[in-house]
Amino acid sequence: MLLLIVFTITITLSSVNAGLFDLDSTNDDINVTDLEINYEGYSTYEVNCKLTPKKDFDYLEMFVIFYDSDDAVLDKSTLVWNTNQPTKDQVIKVSGTAYVQNDNEKPVRAEVYFTDGLDAEPESAIYSENVTMG
Repeated sequence: MLLLIVFTITITLSSVNAGLFDLDSTNDDINVTDLEINYEGYSTYEVNCKLTPKKDFDYLEMFVIFYDSDDAVLDKSTLVWNTNQPTKDQVIKVSGTAYVQNDNEKPVRAEVYFTDGLDAEPESAIYSENVTMG
């Protein structure tokens, strides 16, 4: 019994340290502020924020995953925004367009991800943030 408790605590602490319970990630490589998502009509959402790289990059890209009230994925919108060769401490006004396939389905939240490559997968993100939508 004691071994089971120790094992459970170890797994829980490992998961917390790995960030598995926290979508909002802070990253020393980029700073993201004023992130907002606005419905533009016809399944279209505008995603805006300010981004400041803390080092030089060859490439940065943003993608968004939308969820309904049951936390089911409504859609994944890739290549919402991208830029080549952003430089350290350069303030960038990010503005991109994301889409949801069915205009009858309204997302209640979205996960916004930034990557430094072409792999639009959450595991490759250098920054992520959860946005509640109204």
